[in-house]
Amino acid sequence: MKASLAIQTFFGLCVLTAALLSAGCFSMPDQEGFEAGMKAFAKKDYATAMAKWKPLAENGNASAQTNIGVMYQQGLGVRQDYTEGFHWYQMAAMQGYAEAEFDIGVAYAQGHGTPQDMREALRWYLMAAQQGYSPAQLMLGEMYYRGQGVAVDYEQAAKWYRAAAEQGDAMSAHILGTLYITGEGVPKDRVQAYLWFSVAAQNQTSETAKQNALKIRELVAQGMTPQQKTEAEKLVAEWKPKEATAK
Repeated sequence: MKASLAIQTFFGLCVLTAALLSAGCFSMPDQEGFEAGMKAFAKKDYATAMAKWKPLAENGNASAQTNIGVMYQQGLGVRQDYTEGFHWYQMAAMQGYAEAEFDIGVAYAQGHGTPQDMREALRWYLMAAQQGYSPAQLMLGEMYYRGQGVAVDYEQAAKWYRAAAEQGDAMSAHILGTLYITGEGVPKDRVQAYLWFSVAAQNQTSETAKQNALKIRELVAQGMTPQQKTEAEKLVAEWKPKEATAK
């Protein structure tokens, strides 16, 4: 069960998702303290968030460690310190925590708290992506598509875009729809393009981005036969997001 922090930017900025603690690993007071920190963070009461999370982080709570890493990296309620943020990410990543692995990848890509190294960024994104973490899957798609830290490979790019899109990631779905139009990494297929632009529109939080996906979908539909439209609409009606799974 997960709860997301209100810190989300993409391509060059950090994305953070903080996981709620499970009762099997931590006591109820720890859960309550973590959730209190989440509520304080949402209100931009960073001092209280830090006060709630710091003891948990020091006791090995990977979610709290990752959140503190973000606060230092972003300078939220504390003096911005990339090195300190990177340190907290590492502590969480040592436990195999996917969000922290992703954030380490971002740090390597940006050179924040560590020398910039796109190959290392790729390696850490891969670790998180293999756990089913969709932001890392999207970034892997980008790196393979653009040849960042690795040779350009459109098939690998499409593979990782699809993995994220299947979980309902709107940006990945939009890109995957585009690939089905251009034929990069996948065969050209208007039915599949229609499906993924529909998924993108369904999952967009931005009304502008949603309308953009719908407009492109209508352009795709103009070149489809009645049979293709029927097939595409059936796929859209049946589509459901997949649960994140390790790969």
